[in-house]
Amino acid sequence: MDRDFRAILLATILCAAAVVLQSTLLHWVALRGVKPDLALIILVYVAVRRGSMTGQLTGFASGIIQDLLSLSPVGFHALTRTLIGFLYGRMEGNIFLDPILMPLLLTIIATILKGLVASFAVVLFAVAAPGFQVFAGPLWIEVGYNAFLAPFLFALLSLVKPLRPRDKERI
Repeated sequence: MDRDFRAILLATILCAAAVVLQSTLLHWVALRGVKPDLALIILVYVAVRRGSMTGQLTGFASGIIQDLLSLSPVGFHALTRTLIGFLYGRMEGNIFLDPILMPLLLTIIATILKGLVASFAVVLFAVAAPGFQVFAGPLWIEVGYNAFLAPFLFALLSLVKPLRPRDKERI
């Protein structure tokens, strides 16, 4: 099995497990109804480490799974996650991932970008989604949750061999 395919499959399974965890057990840690987005953190890690193709395929698959498990229209989360997977995948090999600062920054930016794209999609497609105000309190709670958890999840994911960066091609 191709290493890229294994990485995509494993990342999608991890994101799907995170989405199921978010929709079932994480209501215990919800603050004002907001839960951390573990699937987004996993997507950011995978995209930065494995590139844009792996990032966008993983983002699309995990977004579709989240759409099917939530009340959002099919394709809503797939759009945001595919875009984030592509954009973060373009950074592959161009940034140094230290243990704390870069996971924090990358996740904060991804969460804000997710909020902006989701708000734009709500307006553009006239979706009835009252919880998607761009700079409202819930977004900042999610930013805090995700930023806190990102270094821990990045450290755990760095132990998974198929998700490690690709070997550079030898000339």
